[in-house]
Amino acid sequence: MTYARFYTLLGIFTAVAVVLSLICHFVLPINYAIPLTVGTILLFCAFCVGLFWIGNRTARSENKFLFTNVFMGVTMLKLFLCGGLIAAYYFLAAPENRLFVVPFFLSYLVYTILEITFLIKLAGITTGLVKEEQEARS
Repeated sequence: MTYARFYTLLGIFTAVAVVLSLICHFVLPINYAIPLTVGTILLFCAFCVGLFWIGNRTARSENKFLFTNVFMGVTMLKLFLCGGLIAAYYFLAAPENRLFVVPFFLSYLVYTILEITFLIKLAGITTGLVKEEQEARS
């Protein structure tokens, strides 16, 4: 996957996340959580850019397990980061209700779908390198 294709997908998925968040803020009584929603979308955008860059580099690595190891580590980091963010917001901001998690998890879902999309494409690079290596050995 090229950088241009990735940034196009990132723009499309970000637009979807923004629209879903706007719908949530229009329908649900969570106007107090606008900074959390905007921060979450920006955080997930930055996370996707970093993950694409790391994934692109590790997919071309000679170590065929590096891509998988990095993917698993980044997934664990993302889960802990998201859990910590939700817990910190809940305890520090003391929101009126718990509906603030709706736009957060919708954004999480949108960007997770994006990550899966580009990581599958990048995994194809890793698979191609392994096949070439196997053919060279035989």
